[in-house]
Formats: sequence, structure tokens, C-alpha cells
Amino acid sequence: MLQWNMKNINGLISFLKETLHISVSISDDKLEYIKPLPHAIKSNYDIYNVRIQNTDVALLSVDEDGIRSIKKHLSLFERSLSIPIVLHIKRISSSTKRYLIENGVSFVSERSIYLPQLLIHLNDLKEYHRKERNKRLSKLAQIILITLIIQGQRKIDIQSSAEMFDVARMSTSRALKELVEHEYLDVESIGRKKEFFLKKVMDVEKLMLELKDPVADMIFIRSQDLDRFDKKVVSSYSALSRYTNITNSQPIYAIEKEYFNKLMQEGDPIATYDKGYDDDLAQVELWRYRTQISDDNIADPISLYVSLKDKTDVHDSRVSDAMSELYKKIQEMIS
Repeated sequence: MLQWNMKNINGLISFLKETLHISVSISDDKLEYIKPLPHAIKSNYDIYNVRIQNTDVALLSVDEDGIRSIKKHLSLFERSLSIPIVLHIKRISSSTKRYLIENGVSFVSERSIYLPQLLIHLNDLKEYHRKERNKRLSKLAQIILITLIIQGQRKIDIQSSAEMFDVARMSTSRALKELVEHEYLDVESIGRKKEFFLKKVMDVEKLMLELKDPVADMIFIRSQDLDRFDKKVVSSYSALSRYTNITNSQPIYAIEKEYFNKLMQEGDPIATYDKGYDDDLAQVELWRYRTQISDDNIADPISLYVSLKDKTDVHDSRVSDAMSELYKKIQEMIS
């Protein structure tokens, strides 16, 4: 147990007030438990009723070393308390911060504040007055960026980009400009030509927040009908098992939605199903953009991570560990 004293909690209150410029105070009201919480768990945390801009929240102080325990105990606290829960972690690692943000867990630390209940997200206090950081990338900007990273291509121009992605120069010009604005590319003018360079250092957490889920829909088709589609890759948990040590027995594939719809209009129609009624049905994800970025017939690790990060069971340690392993691979790829 941390055994915070009033000096500590008052220091945190002052920090929040000065940073957020809103009303923050310790509430005189006692926390009301709508469901009993085991004393053995409750006694491990310093718990305060804090009022932030007229909203009561339960502030739980926890050490970084105790974060694994709080992951297990959060659901118990959520069922026991009728108000939002905010973790206080004095020093927080990037992996822990990523886990909490991806799972919508509010927290405050020495440098970061994440309070989705109040629509407040300050990923880094130095960036507070900068433009909004969480605007999602457009589909074309996203596929250009992922392709450059996966293929290790550091430089691109408007003409080569338009040819690579089979789009108009105007479209690729807008997408590249968007990537410059989001601070993923640098631009250099050489005469009348502009060349774009992939930044050597990127904020991976920011990237994962700004990429859209590539999965537009999910269907089932007969396994034999998979042979109709040349442009398909292994995806979802099937792909995760290729990148990590997790096992998955059910094959799952990704096919670009536009390509799938085009083939559906040609030749014999393919029956589709909403659920996997029998073992002969294969699960297929329909993606918003092309699925094969590398020569391997497997979803690229970045798109794969984005497609799974909001769908995994946080209480499944196997999947959580596999996702963390995949995230580290992406970090190594970008750095």
C-alpha cells in the first residue's frame, strides 16, 4: 500500500488544476460501494474521492510494479463503485501507458494525463497547446505510410506514389501533404519537384491512435471458394500466431473489399454467411485497403495490430502478451 499523505494528494490536485485549468478538489463525500469489495484487495490501494469539473471520480494510487494487479482488480472496482475510476501512477512506462490508453483506462502521471470521461487527453504536457493529435489518417495516407514503413522505403514523390497506389496525382498529393501535417514525413523541394522522406523517429503510440481499423466487414464463405481470390492474406489471430507464440487453429483471411466485390460480380456468385455455421466455412475480413503489402501472404504487422487492438479480451493474458510482443516488433521496425 502506498500510504499517501495529504501533502502528496494536495500536490497532485494542484498539478491537475494548474495543468487543466479547471476545477479539481478532494470531495468531502465518502465513496459509496454499490457492491462489496474484498478487503484484501481494497487495502492494497489508497483511494480518494476527487471531484474534477463537477464530476466525482475515484482516484486509485498504484505503483508501476503493481500495475499487473490493478489490471486484474479493475473490473472488481468498476462493479463496486458507481463513479469513474482514475489511476494515479507516479512514473509510468510507455508500454503501460499504451495498455491503459488502448483499454480506455483513465490515469494521471508525472507527465501524462488521460481522462476520457471528461474528454481530456494530454498525451504529453509539452504538446498540450499543439493541434489535436488524434485525428485519424485518411485511407490513402494510411496505406502509403504503412507501405513505406513495411518495405523500408525512406523516400517517395508524388508521381511514383500515384503509380504505386494507382490513384490520381491530386489524390496522392493530398495524402502526402496530410502525412507531413501529421509529422510522419518531411518534405523537400528540389526545383519544381517535391520529395517526401519518412521521418527517422516516430511516436508509435500516436501512430496507433491515428490509424483506422482496416476491417470494414467480416463474413464467412465456403473454404473451396477461397481459391477464387488470388489477393488474400492470413489475418487476425491466424496472422498473430505467425508473428508470436500464440496458437490459433481456425484459419482467418483478409481480402480487400473492393477486390472482393468486383469478383462477386463476375462469374458464378459466391455464397456469404454472417456466422460460421459449420467447419467448412472460412472466416474472411473485408479490408478498406489492399491487404498484401509485402511479398508474404500475411497481413502486415501494423495493420494487424490496429485491427486487433480494440477487439482483444484484456483479461486473456495469452492474447495480451502476444499483442505486446507484436507491438515491440513494430517499435523495432520503426526505430
